[in-house]
Amino acid sequence: MADNVIHFSRARAQRMSNNDKRLHPRLDSDDRLFSQVVLAADAPDMVGETLACRAVNMSMGGIQFKTSEAVPVGTLLDLWVDVASRPGKFFLAGEVRWSRPTSEYDENGAELHFIGVQLKSGAATDILDWRDFHTTAFAR
Repeated sequence: MADNVIHFSRARAQRMSNNDKRLHPRLDSDDRLFSQVVLAADAPDMVGETLACRAVNMSMGGIQFKTSEAVPVGTLLDLWVDVASRPGKFFLAGEVRWSRPTSEYDENGAELHFIGVQLKSGAATDILDWRDFHTTAFAR
């Protein structure tokens, strides 16, 4: 007889064993985005710098992107995300949670870096529209 019961403790243990800290499902992406460094305690010279980036994946709560500069963990960013399937841009704010080299290089020979950003709520951001967009994307 098949067991139709979902065992949450087993699912939770499996998720933890995979070291997957994701809270939301991801959408693969190749959309353009720009990030501006708002605060960088470990790299104060970066404050005010705007980086051209390419999204790798995105979710309701975060974005992974590639850029030609390493961005220190803890850096606060403003993000303008241009999702191709939707008119207009999202203005978001977030904190860099992780950063690592990709072993890929741009046309100028600079090594690209993967950056993982956790999005933050803010009155002056489009976070509510962003969440609605992702809710709709996964409802299809």
